[in-house]
Amino acid sequence: MLNFKKKIMKKVLMLLTGVFFIAVSCTENFEEMNTNRNAVTAPQPGQLFNRIVTTPVFDYQRNVNLYADFYAQYWANTVSGFESGRYEYVDGWAFTGWNAFFVDGLANIKSLQRIYGDDPFYNNLMQVLEIWEVSEWARMLAYYGDLPYFENGFASKVPYNSERDIYYDLFDRLNNAVNAINSNDANQFIMPSADDLIYGWDLEKWKRFGNSMRLRLAMRISNVDPGKAQTEAAAAINAGVMQSNDDVAHIPAWVNGFYDYLRNMAIFWDNIRCSKTFTDMMYSQTSMEDPRARIWFNYKESSPMFGSETLEGVENGYNILPADANDFATMNESTTYIGFTGNDAEIDHYQPVMLYAEVIFLQAEAALRGWTGGDPTSIMQDGIRASMEFVGVEPAAATAYINEIPALSGSNEAQLKQLITQKYIANFPNGREAWVDFRRTDYPDLTLPIEGVSSAATVAAGTYVKRVRYPDNAFNTEADMLPADQNTIDTNRMDNRLWWDIADTKTKSNGLMNSNF
Repeated sequence: MLNFKKKIMKKVLMLLTGVFFIAVSCTENFEEMNTNRNAVTAPQPGQLFNRIVTTPVFDYQRNVNLYADFYAQYWANTVSGFESGRYEYVDGWAFTGWNAFFVDGLANIKSLQRIYGDDPFYNNLMQVLEIWEVSEWARMLAYYGDLPYFENGFASKVPYNSERDIYYDLFDRLNNAVNAINSNDANQFIMPSADDLIYGWDLEKWKRFGNSMRLRLAMRISNVDPGKAQTEAAAAINAGVMQSNDDVAHIPAWVNGFYDYLRNMAIFWDNIRCSKTFTDMMYSQTSMEDPRARIWFNYKESSPMFGSETLEGVENGYNILPADANDFATMNESTTYIGFTGNDAEIDHYQPVMLYAEVIFLQAEAALRGWTGGDPTSIMQDGIRASMEFVGVEPAAATAYINEIPALSGSNEAQLKQLITQKYIANFPNGREAWVDFRRTDYPDLTLPIEGVSSAATVAAGTYVKRVRYPDNAFNTEADMLPADQNTIDTNRMDNRLWWDIADTKTKSNGLMNSNF
């Protein structure tokens, strides 16, 4: 069941310095909330930064698993009453993610900027913070669409800005921040490596992450604004994106601390099983089982399917669950995958922000679109190999599998479908980004809820979910600030497409869209 009394990470207990608040709305009384007269007024930068970069994983089950993970069909629900797999919206769940960003993450970012931003000694810190803030805005944009962005921070209510305007600003911010970092300046603040949970204060890696994020956002708008997308993608690649799995951006969690992730949901709570959509892909790409499959998944020893030659998942979107739902494939308890096992010491697991394999696939798509040089097939193969390496597949097994992957062929749409399908597998378990790719390209082939869209959902029957709606609190406190076409609960539907999602999946013909090129 939902674990509403989660432990707080031991490494962030020291950070409670008056900047973690409960808010009436995302922006109301922001400055007043952001000042606690009885608290320490100047926390150490690393302490607050530590908390900022863990914000995306707060309440993972309610923020991600019950929404993006199910929508991307990496996982399927096995708990009666959890209808988010059938596109129902539960405000008490989804609001936790909205609140975590605006009331915790963004508020803490603004605290660091206010305390240290005017001191040149902290220039590098401010640029790293800027890169991270952009990645967080991008995460929220992918869920909701238009957001209160440009004036956010001081007024009691501010207007929601268009996605296009926000994306254009994010590109500028990334470019400026990366260029402003000077890793050779000995007179700059140096954060203790233990306080930078992402890169241990390796500023060159932060720059590569910033460029990689720029590339991700460029490809996100590839269909709606291809000219801007091409310009930004080429600039990001030329500036220098991730170079190896050492550049992976992922958030660590500790053995005795934060503990709301896939192991709990899959093994201890029996809330999820692998989606049949995903297990089927483990066997449909070549004549062999994907060598990553058994690293990620297995059956519980108590399952009658334990020891089976193949893995089978649960179909997504049941109203009444099969009695044997928990017998199907789940997270592998004896895995060697670092995302599930951490470092076999203090770190219990890692939750992905951006994988190196994703960055390679982004470059493969840019090449397929003719925006950059290189052979898309070769780059795709590099992406699969990077994923295999990161997961822990033996090199010989990886090579055998990759040698069976067909070269990209056919129309551009056919090639993109094959490319995105391989990217989808390699991006596991990053359900947030897999859901973005499906909405953006309508690949790979996902399924509609097996027992239909819930009658309580704001998604039309036979239609895929396209966004998470704004929380009820937004309508209660700032309805006049919301986008004009979504300023009531009735019009704020979850089948409304975001700006960059230009085509309806129902227009597919012979398994292909006609809208990606």
